[in-house]
Amino acid sequence: MAAKTDDKRKRLESLELFKHCTAADLDALAGITEDRTLPAGHVLCDQGRVGRECYIVVSGQADVTISGRHVAAIGPGETVGEMGLLDHLPRSATVTATTPMEVYVIEGNRFDQVLQSSGVARALLVLLSRRIRDLEHGRDGLSTGY
Repeated sequence: MAAKTDDKRKRLESLELFKHCTAADLDALAGITEDRTLPAGHVLCDQGRVGRECYIVVSGQADVTISGRHVAAIGPGETVGEMGLLDHLPRSATVTATTPMEVYVIEGNRFDQVLQSSGVARALLVLLSRRIRDLEHGRDGLSTGY
């Protein structure tokens, strides 16, 4: 069991979302992260529905659509649904698995507990700010150095 938690911690540590977290934060996050296998066609996020979980893609691919229009494809190392962890508002896009996927899932209630005692909030807000800027200027409109 410890090896699986160590693997999760290493994967979480490599993500942009969590790169500013302390070792203690990463351990706490790994402890609340669940492994799931999803079939092709599974809807991770459904635009307009409230979501309370975040998905981290370990393997596989998914399409992101807004109002039926394809806006992006995501793959390993990318996260979806992180805004729902913070604001508990309806999803802004639909994300559908195009291949079988292995994902990590972080449930909102468990995340709230970690958030209260860690520096995870700052890292999450930085990533969300970058995503908003990308949307304003196009996905490839800005460098990753902003």
